[in-house]
Amino acid sequence: MRVYKEEQIRKAENKAFEAGISFLRLMENAGTACFSKINSRIREESSVLILCGKGKNGGDGLVIASKLCEAGHSVCVSMLFGEPVDDDCVHMYKLAKGKKIVFLPPENVKKHIKECDVIVDAVFGIGFKGTAKGFLPDIFDSVNKSSATVFSIDIPSGLVCDSNSVPDSFIKPDYTIAISGQKLCHTLKPASLNCGKILTAYIGVERDYYKDCEYFGYTLSTTEVSKMFIPRKAVSNKGDYGKVLCICGCKKYPGAAVLCVSGALRSGAGLVFSAFPDAAYPSISAKLTESPLLPLPSDSQGCFSNGAVPEILKDLDSFDAVVIGCGLSKTLGTRETVEAVIKNAKCPVIIDADGINCVAENIDILKEAKCKICMTPHPGEMARLTALSIDAILKNPVEVAKAFAKKYSVTLVLKGANTIVAHPDSDAVYINENGNSGLSKGGSGDLLAGILAGFVAQRVRLPAEAAVFIHGMCADATAKRLSKRGMLPSDCLYDLPFVLSKFETDKGDF
Repeated sequence: MRVYKEEQIRKAENKAFEAGISFLRLMENAGTACFSKINSRIREESSVLILCGKGKNGGDGLVIASKLCEAGHSVCVSMLFGEPVDDDCVHMYKLAKGKKIVFLPPENVKKHIKECDVIVDAVFGIGFKGTAKGFLPDIFDSVNKSSATVFSIDIPSGLVCDSNSVPDSFIKPDYTIAISGQKLCHTLKPASLNCGKILTAYIGVERDYYKDCEYFGYTLSTTEVSKMFIPRKAVSNKGDYGKVLCICGCKKYPGAAVLCVSGALRSGAGLVFSAFPDAAYPSISAKLTESPLLPLPSDSQGCFSNGAVPEILKDLDSFDAVVIGCGLSKTLGTRETVEAVIKNAKCPVIIDADGINCVAENIDILKEAKCKICMTPHPGEMARLTALSIDAILKNPVEVAKAFAKKYSVTLVLKGANTIVAHPDSDAVYINENGNSGLSKGGSGDLLAGILAGFVAQRVRLPAEAAVFIHGMCADATAKRLSKRGMLPSDCLYDLPFVLSKFETDKGDF
């Protein structure tokens, strides 16, 4: 599903207007579509209170009021800011006035909030900025405490369309009816957690009207992700499914290497080699029995020494994907290894964890890459890459990811409650919606890096998006099985093949 910002919605509506669909017609279409969504979810002859602003969102609310009244419901409307001033809203106001609708002054609203069955929030729309003030916080609080079923039209009033932040005062509905399409606040946490169930109302703004305004982002469904996988051949061998090199782990962090390599193996790669400091051999070799092992020279800390670089470069060209950084620790030997791989690799390279920390110390090394680079930072690592605060990144993750991807010509996977995937050649980003807080544990990113490397080696279409989606899907399956609090990244690894089985088919195999 596409995700739009306020600017794109307005441009598309203007295109519809230029094509002959009046704004009055769009308002009527919006109100009618929302009425249909509401009427099908409430009992007959319900008591309905509709809270209207004086802008276009309020106009939508007035259309809904008229339609609900005609359907036999008992309808009250409160124009919280007085009579509307927009011409289209004035027209809908006059039509509603001719129905058996009770119009309440704002001072009488709280009583009806307690008594009604259904509340429709049509106070603010996509143009709202700032915070709710004056008498509104008191009304919003009463709505949130009521036993009524609450529907917000387009945007829960008090939230801001293009922001993921949660203000002090806003209406928290049971349902939000997104007009024309999903917006940022419907998609990015924490704002999206306060929108209830998202319903979409199509109002006649066709997809063609969005052609001249680059869409903001997109989410994916299981059906869409399933189309990214290439069916496995009935007659095939390990060479058909790619060769991965994982340069991960050290004496202190052997588990990072194990999770990354296992993720690549379980994601379907044909061969996965594990390169690590030889000081970690006892720990890593005990856990990895299906992967060829490449123990390389270590320093006194059990991390790579500079002697590891020639060994890695010797066969680097034979791989289809390289992942580097998981659990390497940040040492001089690590940095030399990371920089050598970036400069010399020809296949795609995924840089994670301490690989990212090394790049942060010499960011221009990315400009020397001959290969495609994908970086997978969490907000702390992103802060080191950009010199931005973590708070600034969390407040605007999409724009931060897009800007970095374009500036350094890399694919950027910014991990978080909604992991963002940004590419250097596109203004649209992928916003992941699945996954849960059970991933907030060390090792989750190592598993993701391995899955991603495995998908790259297998030539999965949009491998970063597919890996993030599958990783989140695994986390949801594991949480259901074990709990968010008790689950571990290794538990997600256990669920990975079961999740992938949902995407496997014999159709097309030959």
